[in-house]
Amino acid sequence: MTEEQMNAYKMRISQAGVGDLAVVMLEMEIDWIGEALKAYADRDLDTFTDCVGKAQSVQVELMSTLNRSNEVAADVYSVYAFINKQLIEAKIKREPLDLERCKGILEKYRKSFEQIAPTDTAGPIMADSEKVYAGLTYGTGGLVESSVGGTEYSV
Repeated sequence: MTEEQMNAYKMRISQAGVGDLAVVMLEMEIDWIGEALKAYADRDLDTFTDCVGKAQSVQVELMSTLNRSNEVAADVYSVYAFINKQLIEAKIKREPLDLERCKGILEKYRKSFEQIAPTDTAGPIMADSEKVYAGLTYGTGGLVESSVGGTEYSV
């Protein structure tokens, strides 16, 4: 994943509510799995293993945030546990095994969470973080990204 993609995810996370955060995390995991599959096709096993490990880190975080006392969440947890097991096996065996299938399952969950996210009215989890404007402006030293707090970041 490029630095630009990671920065876009970081920005989205800083402004996300609970539902939006689940969508962002699912997108990140789907991207990591996609990159792992591409690396495997290119016969780059080190990158494959690294990307699978990063996807698994996101998966573990998704699993840890579920409230398993809820029946639906308990069912989601069992699917997440299956995906986590597949990621572990893929990393150990250095083969994609069922990763394409897992990616499809995660895509379905992403679409579902995308539909649910607008019902979360609690606001951003990181409510005290700075608001970030979408877009960049040209400054004397290049591109400048400004935030509501008056902080500027030059690119």
